[in-house]
Order: sequence, then C-alpha cells, then structure tokens
Amino acid sequence: MERLTVAVIGMGERGRIHLYGFLKNLEYFHVAGVCDRKEENLEKAVKEYGISKDICYTDARLMLDKVRPDILAFVTMPHIRLPLAELAAEYKVRGLMFEKPMATSLDEADKIRKLCMENGIKTIVCHQHKYVRSFMRLKEAIDSGELGEIHEMKASCQPQASQLGTHYIDYLLWANGGKRVLSVTGHVHGNFYLDDSHPSPDYVMGQMICENGVRMTLECGYFASRHEEHNTEFTHGPAEAAYWTDDRLTVYGTKGYAWASCNGKYAVFSPLTSPDIREGDYHDFFQKEQYDAQVRYTKDFADWMNKVKDGHPCSLSQAYHGYEILEAMYVSAIERTRVDLPMRLPLQYDALEVLKDKLGPVKYRRF
Repeated sequence: MERLTVAVIGMGERGRIHLYGFLKNLEYFHVAGVCDRKEENLEKAVKEYGISKDICYTDARLMLDKVRPDILAFVTMPHIRLPLAELAAEYKVRGLMFEKPMATSLDEADKIRKLCMENGIKTIVCHQHKYVRSFMRLKEAIDSGELGEIHEMKASCQPQASQLGTHYIDYLLWANGGKRVLSVTGHVHGNFYLDDSHPSPDYVMGQMICENGVRMTLECGYFASRHEEHNTEFTHGPAEAAYWTDDRLTVYGTKGYAWASCNGKYAVFSPLTSPDIREGDYHDFFQKEQYDAQVRYTKDFADWMNKVKDGHPCSLSQAYHGYEILEAMYVSAIERTRVDLPMRLPLQYDALEVLKDKLGPVKYRRF
C-alpha cells in the first residue's frame, strides 16, 4: 500500500487527536507538517507525541508550499471550513479530512461538497463515534438481523445541535444503512448558543421520515432526555465530562431494541437475550475510547485512499445530507411547515441569521 504524506492544520485538543490517529497508522501515513497559529499548541504536540519541531508551522500556506501533501486534515472553527477546503483544492490534495459541522450554512456546505467533487478529492467529516466500541456493538445487532426489521430510531444529546446534534443525525443515517430522509419537521428555541463558535439554537427537536419508511427523532440541547448523572448547572458555564457524553442512539426493530452512547455504554434486548439484556460499558471515553476510535477512523481512510475499500462510513455525501436535515429542521421551525428534501439551493435566507432575529432567551431549569 502507498504511504501517504499528511499535513494537519489546527493543533488544539481535537487536532492533536487527529495527529494521534495518523501517528498510530504510520504504515499508511507520513506526517510531514503540522500547523497552528498558536505556538503553544505546537509545543503541546511536540511534547505529547515527540514530533520534530522542524515540521511545525504557524503559516498554512508556507507549510503546504513545502510539504505538498497527499492528505490535508484541518481542525478549525466552523466558519472557516470553506476557505480551507479551497486551499486543499488549490494545492491539489487527494484526500481531505475535517471536523463537523461542515459549515455554518447549507449554501456554504454545498460549496464545499461541490468543490471536493469537482476536484476529485476523497473527503470525510469526523463523525467518528461510530468507531467507538459501544456503537460497533449496536451496529452488529442491527446488521445481524437480531432486532428484526428496523422501524424507528431515536437520538438525543445534551450539547447543542452544532456540537453533538450533527453527530447524531449522521449516526441515525448510518444505523439506517445510509437511506435518505425524505421529509423533516422541526422545533427550536433559545438563542444563547446562536452566538457560540458552533452556532445553533439552545434546543432542537426534529422528526424525519426515510425513504424506507423508518421514522427517526432527534433532540439536542438542555431540554433533551438525560441518561447520565452530571452536575452541570444551567448557567452556560464550563461543562463537566459527563455532560459531553450524555447522549444515546436507540434503534427499535420488530424483534427487539438496542441503544448505545458515546460514553461506552450499550444494551441489546432481543429473542437472543430474553429474558435478560445484553449490555456493556467501555469506560474512559476521554482517556481511551476517543483515541482508539480515531485510529480506526483514520485507518479506514487509508484503505479508501488506497482502493482497498470503496468508501468510508464518514463520507462527505452523508455529512452533507445530515447538515441538510438539520437546516431543514430550522426552516421547518421558521416557516411552520414540513420541509421535503432535497432542499433547493440557494436558500432564500440564512436560517441561523433568521433565528438570531426571531429567538429570545430561555430560562434553563431541571425537570
């Protein structure tokens, strides 16, 4: 297999986890450059992973001029996704990896999608929790037929839509075999996180109907179902680790149901387990599971780049469809109607900008 040259832009916490994924797959990748405007982040990467200071840059163009990578990975804020995708096209990279959400508007996400398609860039978006072992156990139960015919799915998470909501729309699509969503309805409220670096309403709830008849529900934000104990107060202050992993994907079939959370927990109830429940708990998401998942995610990209596999579970096309679904929830709430997909572009307005004007603050409380 060809060993691919890699450059990484962004050496914050998630960027260093991307770097870890490459360094644990050195038979497939050669890390030739890392970049961050903040030298302290580069110093952390050097200290944590022993990379050479000679491959550290504070200017992305300077790095790309020298490295000319096969693969570009960038881990930056959502509002600058498009300029970095354009940079990837300019430097003729063959593969692109970047973080979710794809952008801050559907029009911008569509431009990224078309740019990558027109330039033949194999692209994935980091909805990596499907590589966490609890999600792998869930997918095994679905694919084996143990749950029977799937007819409904539900997903919930405490963080807002642009943080974990995009993850869980992607996992709903993945669990349903990549089937397209035909129609969406949505409700939103709360304006605090509309000014966040990952902007979205404080709470989003949506219903989706898929082409195979499966009905899917998403809720994310402070009013979403809680599955874990955590002491996060509703003050918009720093959130503890349990808050970030308080999420769940549940799949219902004609013979049983199963669920998984990114904190490592999962459970399956079916004729094979009755009268008991098969369950497990892979601990330490932040210390272990997210790192192991990144290694698996990165290895699959090498297999796609080297034509060992035909695609990747975190494909750009699925990520775009997920972003389109989220945007449809916003439009449904604004226009108070069902939204059918695909949406016609360009949209008449920027949904998040409209919501900034329409939504007011909401008092958080426990229920």
